[in-house]
Amino acid sequence: MAVRTPLILDGSNNLKEMTTAQINAVKDRVRYLYGANPSVTLSRVASGGALGTITDTRKTSGAASVTTGNQDADDDGAAEYALEGDTAEPGTVTVNYDRIDRAEASTSASADTNSVAFPIYQTSGNIQSMSLTDVYDTFIHPAIDTITGSSQPQPGTYYIYTGTTLAGYTAVSADPVFTDTRANTASFLAANIGTAGTTQDFATTVTNYYLLSANNIAAPTMEQMLFIRNSDKNIEQYTQAEMDTWLQNCVRHVASQGSGTGTKISYNLNGSGTNQGSGMTNTILDGSGNYQTRFVGADDYRSQEFPNGSATTAATHRLKITQV
Repeated sequence: MAVRTPLILDGSNNLKEMTTAQINAVKDRVRYLYGANPSVTLSRVASGGALGTITDTRKTSGAASVTTGNQDADDDGAAEYALEGDTAEPGTVTVNYDRIDRAEASTSASADTNSVAFPIYQTSGNIQSMSLTDVYDTFIHPAIDTITGSSQPQPGTYYIYTGTTLAGYTAVSADPVFTDTRANTASFLAANIGTAGTTQDFATTVTNYYLLSANNIAAPTMEQMLFIRNSDKNIEQYTQAEMDTWLQNCVRHVASQGSGTGTKISYNLNGSGTNQGSGMTNTILDGSGNYQTRFVGADDYRSQEFPNGSATTAATHRLKITQV
């Protein structure tokens, strides 16, 4: 790892090394430049998202049982309803969500023209230009470490939230990426018990989860670093626009293409990394069934078990940001 201390000019036009605070300001500028044009982006799609599948589950009724006039459930000589023990337990519906897609921009590394494109530093009294690797190690990798490992909001990153409005963020889509549903127990009625084998499924939406993007930070100020001009080999100051060009290109390239193991920005669901917002909770009722009966006619005794119980968490899905 080659972390350098770039040179700048003091008030008397003498060369001096940047302070830690001044180098940190450059790293903050890098985060701002990434937020202005991130190279690893997430979007909400209808299906087939690259981040894979997460599931919501909810309870349905069990299959209806029907006894007729020539059936005797408990051997007492009379036709009657199927016993609770012989009636199917509540079932489970699983809904798959694969609505978060990922895209990585195609980028190229900044050119180190004649090995003097990047800022100068001093080593043992000699002035030397930083290499591209030095730029990565000094400015880019630390900035990406902050983007992927620090508290939100970080520019150019994404977040899961239970609404589309949150300070510091903008909704990627008005449509959710995940919905937690549960059985609506009030809608399961004995009067609706159908013919043998039929089921009832009444769902209520508990929580919708949305994908948000972090707004950019205000543009941090930074010192004008120095470089060796190709044409005459003199030491000159970069303009802010010149520094922004290669700093932004560097951070976008490392974020999307990497510069070695553990440098590329990546997102996943339920893997390793830093949590990005709310956990997407899949809740489900935990009861063993509410046994109900319906008399339709002399040859039609119906029974069914409805969902019941308390809400319990079956799984919590999390969006993560990491470096690979």
